[in-house]
Amino acid sequence: MCGMDVDLDEGGTGDDERDQEDEFATAGEGVRMLPPPTAHCDGGVWGSRRGRCGCLAWGTGLLLWNITLVLACLLLMTVIFSLILMPAGLLLYAGFLCHSRVLASPSGLCRYLDDNSCSALIILGFVMMSPLVVVAAATFCGLLRRLRLLMLFQPITHAWYRGRGLGWGRDIRAWV
Repeated sequence: MCGMDVDLDEGGTGDDERDQEDEFATAGEGVRMLPPPTAHCDGGVWGSRRGRCGCLAWGTGLLLWNITLVLACLLLMTVIFSLILMPAGLLLYAGFLCHSRVLASPSGLCRYLDDNSCSALIILGFVMMSPLVVVAAATFCGLLRRLRLLMLFQPITHAWYRGRGLGWGRDIRAWV
C-alpha cells in the first residue's frame, strides 16, 4: 500500500499520472497530503525495515547513546546544584560542627563560635536552602535549554528502519 494510489471509479491504479509528482503530492487547493505511515511502508522515503540483528545493534547503540546523555545531564545537574548550594551547606556544616550538643569539635573555627551563634548558622543555612534550590533548578533548566541536551535524545524506533541515523534536526520538541 506504500506509495500506491487506487482509483476505484476507473478500476485501475493511478500510478501513471502520479509518477511525475514528488512523493508528497498536493491535492486540490494547495493542501499537502501526508505521506503514508512508516509502519506500512516496505521501502521508499523512510528506508526499508532492518533485520533482527541490525535492529538489535542499532537499538543497543541508541540505548547506550541515550544512557550517556542521561549521565551527562545528571553530571551537569550535580555540578550546578553543588556549586549553588555550597554556601548553605557550609553554613550548616559549620553550625553542626561547632555546636556543643552535636559534635563539639576542637576545630579552630569553633573557638570563635558559641552555641547561640552555631544555632544561628544552622537556622540561616536551612532558610537559605529553599531559594537556592529554586535558583539551582532554574539554572539547570536554562542550561539544558541553551545547550539543547534534551534534543539529542533519540527514540528507539529509529532502529527499525534503514536510513534513519542520528537525526537531530527532524523532530524538534522542547521538553524544558
